[in-house]
Amino acid sequence: MIREYEKLKQLLESSKKITLISHVDPDADALGSSLAFYIALKRSGKNVKIFNKTESISYKYDFLPSFSKITNNFSKNSDLVISFDCGSFKRVGIEKENFKIINIDHHKSNELFGDLNIVEPSQPSTSSVVLDILESLDFKISKDIALCIYTALAEDTNFFSDNTTTIKAFDLAKKLLEYGASPAIVGENLKRRNSLALLRLESLFIDSIELKKNAQIAIGCVDEDMLKKSGALRYDTAHLADILQSLATVKLSIFTLEDGGGKVKFSLRSKEIDVSKIAIKYGGGGHSDSAGFSVLAKDKMPIIEEIINEVNI
Repeated sequence: MIREYEKLKQLLESSKKITLISHVDPDADALGSSLAFYIALKRSGKNVKIFNKTESISYKYDFLPSFSKITNNFSKNSDLVISFDCGSFKRVGIEKENFKIINIDHHKSNELFGDLNIVEPSQPSTSSVVLDILESLDFKISKDIALCIYTALAEDTNFFSDNTTTIKAFDLAKKLLEYGASPAIVGENLKRRNSLALLRLESLFIDSIELKKNAQIAIGCVDEDMLKKSGALRYDTAHLADILQSLATVKLSIFTLEDGGGKVKFSLRSKEIDVSKIAIKYGGGGHSDSAGFSVLAKDKMPIIEEIINEVNI
């Protein structure tokens, strides 16, 4: 990747206005990666903005340095756009204009939509790719940058418990702690900061769960009525697919989130099946054990039945 890093450096040096972007409904990896890069570029004197199309980003991430700088108004006169943790350009919610795109990611299903693609599936998170870039280009890794990257790494590896958690992930965590990141701050904000609305939503969601194929497939949903009844927001649903996957007998979980306008977001989890292949079929992507896609569908059941029939369980 040395060659790609040099090209990235050249683009950074020649650009006058840079915008950093990440996918809609961002998670910690999307936010932590882009915020770390934002802080580094800002301190180097670059004219840089950070954008995410989502109007309401989860309050759990507001402890991240420079979180308040994220805007949902895209600056169209940017000459360079850098995308983080996004497998497909359509997931950022903007149109392609007359700007160069650098695509930084770690998903193997990435569509390589950038003028420059730095996609490293062997990395445990996009933030770990960012750390490699910043160190290679001699940016100072401050305490704030380390906190952003550690937050992203921790959440994207499910707090160092999924199949992307290699020795490298722990080596990165050790390095980030040495740079000043605080696991206690991250744990407090991501694990112990739930709202009553979220707990009410969890109750409604658990009531929706169905098991298929001798309890090897779990299906659960959230719709607009459930959100209104609980008082929860869309970002409160982020972890619900993992609740399905926590069931002892489940090999595949299918979580759906409806927006009331005909759009359905599917989140797939599996202990054995490569769900990224399923997501790609419907225009999405992700990892082998965690993937998703969104479709316009009046009835989600035919798609759910297709998925169930497709897998060998």
